[in-house]
Amino acid sequence: MTEMWNRMMGKQLDYTVHGGNLQAVRFVLQPGQVMIGEAGCMLFLDPDITFESRLGNGSVVPQNDTWWGAFKTGMGRLATNESLFFTWFINSSSVPRSMGVAAPTMGTIIPLKLHDYPESTIVAQSGAFLCSSPGVVFTIEFTKSIGAGFFAGEGFVLQKMVAEANSAGSLFLHGGGTIVEKKLNNEEMEIDAGCLMAFTKGVSYDWKHTGWANTFKGGDAFFVTLNGTGSVWIQSTPSSKTIDLIVKAVPQEQKSNN
Repeated sequence: MTEMWNRMMGKQLDYTVHGGNLQAVRFVLQPGQVMIGEAGCMLFLDPDITFESRLGNGSVVPQNDTWWGAFKTGMGRLATNESLFFTWFINSSSVPRSMGVAAPTMGTIIPLKLHDYPESTIVAQSGAFLCSSPGVVFTIEFTKSIGAGFFAGEGFVLQKMVAEANSAGSLFLHGGGTIVEKKLNNEEMEIDAGCLMAFTKGVSYDWKHTGWANTFKGGDAFFVTLNGTGSVWIQSTPSSKTIDLIVKAVPQEQKSNN
């Protein structure tokens, strides 16, 4: 790596979040600085900001993976509702340049510094990743039970983002509606199924059935129980709820008896 690359790797991203609940993020990249985004996140680019699509996991540490190994990493991303490739943006000029990104769905963007959390790690729902600084390594993590994955609305595979040593560790996630952060101190809490967006190491979760009587009366069939010590991010309106409302509002074709 060049001296400039080493210097830029540990530099925090300069950003401004715009909007209330339909948000975009404007970044100012210094000369040589890099930002890694989910494919299709780009909103606008200043001249001299170049980009390319890459397989891999976001690491800046030299990898010995073959092309097939990098492809398998990309397939793992597909399993978490992300794209096969990352997009690497770099300011190729000698002066600061700006660019903007936006999430593919309605909701809120939350900026995080991974080194502020245990093991520099955050686990999130599938599709939550928006962009990051270089050195945020993307892997998959399976839910500890089929019930937790299926009924909590998170899927069977979650996203785990870990910041490498000496990296900036800047991470931007997005979720549906308003995002509420809850800090647990060896505590337990319950939330609506599907509203769990992300959590730190030290927090575990599982699902509980509310009882068939409640289910048949129109209540929620399952909720999520979290316990431990750490931070939890809760989304008020997961995309699954929005999709359900849209499907219910679509007029149904009436079958003719003739």
